[in-house]
Amino acid sequence: MTERASTHSAESSDYLPGDTAAEKRSLAKWYAAARAALARNRPLTSAATPAVYRSLATDLSVAETAALRSVGAYKSEAPIRADSDPLIRSQAQYMALLEESLSAAEAGELLQVDVSRVRQRLRDRSLFGIEHEGSWRLPRFQFERRVVIPGLAQILKALPPDLFALDIVDWFLLPDPDLQLDSDAAPPSPREWLLSGRPIETVVKLARDFTRG
Repeated sequence: MTERASTHSAESSDYLPGDTAAEKRSLAKWYAAARAALARNRPLTSAATPAVYRSLATDLSVAETAALRSVGAYKSEAPIRADSDPLIRSQAQYMALLEESLSAAEAGELLQVDVSRVRQRLRDRSLFGIEHEGSWRLPRFQFERRVVIPGLAQILKALPPDLFALDIVDWFLLPDPDLQLDSDAAPPSPREWLLSGRPIETVVKLARDFTRG
């Protein structure tokens, strides 16, 4: 499964709906929170909770923290409020997704296959990628160590073809009550279910029934 990304660079904010300092600070906040979530295979939907913001100082590198502070986006003594414009939030999360994803070459190195094999799997929809400025970005949720998570190809083909990249990432990472067994303390996400060795067909059925909210 593939998605064609915007041609805008992740480093540029020129295309944002406005160019005020407040909008840029909001962009920086959401971007930092999204990167912190994606690095740990946590859903983007929960990337703006106060708990996540409080952990940003340890989640970000020294350079990233300094950059955020330079635009007034992060102050350790005052947690960032999640009151940003939804459009800015989505754009920031999308930029973070591109940044945290692997290139086709990096995915090939991870899976120990030639990059041509990665591109073939993207065409076959057995890997999920976003086409961005003539190259591929492959979100990390679909990998575990040096392998692809079980059942990925079947599930990608079962999901509706018109989903946005952010929808797909969150679907794999959000806890799903329909997957909770009596022995589970909390609902697992589809990704967690698959990694636990439980039946792939259960998640395939959820994918077929999925509609964007």
